Amino acid sequence: MKLLLIRHGQSTNNVLTAAGHPFRGRSADPELTALGLRQSLRLTEAFTGGLAPRPTVLVSSPMVRAVQTAAPLADELDLPIVVDTCAYEVGGVYAGEPGSPAPDRGAAASRLLAVSERVELPDDVGEQGWYHRGAHVEEQEEAQERGRTLYASLLSRGTHDRDVIALVCHEWIIQYLIRAALHLSNPLGSPDPWFIVFNTATVLIETGRPKPGPFEGTGTSALWWVNRHDHLDRAEVTH
Repeated sequence: MKLLLIRHGQSTNNVLTAAGHPFRGRSADPELTALGLRQSLRLTEAFTGGLAPRPTVLVSSPMVRAVQTAAPLADELDLPIVVDTCAYEVGGVYAGEPGSPAPDRGAAASRLLAVSERVELPDDVGEQGWYHRGAHVEEQEEAQERGRTLYASLLSRGTHDRDVIALVCHEWIIQYLIRAALHLSNPLGSPDPWFIVFNTATVLIETGRPKPGPFEGTGTSALWWVNRHDHLDRAEVTH
């Protein structure tokens, strides 16, 4: 089975970070910019042009920018967008700065359903949002454990060896998903080294490979690529 991790398109918060003031006017749950929407449309070319395996299941973080990125993919692939509330970005949903956070519940069900008629919501997404941890900012050790839980959940969505499970999510949680696939961990939860993943870039992991013999030097999981973004023109690449 293959797991295709997709980072969302450029968000309004990404623009602030690139400008050097990530918390000035930051949104707890930002939307895509016009460029981010274009990147998402261009991402469909990764599947129409054979640059990436076509997913059989499409999962998304519940954060608005991820669902917006998933929408054109769902249309191209003719798949539902299965929202998983475990796939949010590391830190959680909060307004303000990490040192003095204000609680936020995330997008309401009606907001996510308005993005695409293909969105399928779990029971824990309602009109009051879906994030229930208040102003708590998730620690790295917590994120590492959530990454392992999310990874196992994604694998459980496959029913056949040829399945390709795609998850549209975020750069930081992708770090922990890669580590879960490769059975890596850090006692403090710190993702080191860091894998750069540009907006709408992909990571491809294959699981369930045969156990290695004494000389093959192969593992049961394979990391095929990280940060693949050749569906984008150079001027469209952002981080």
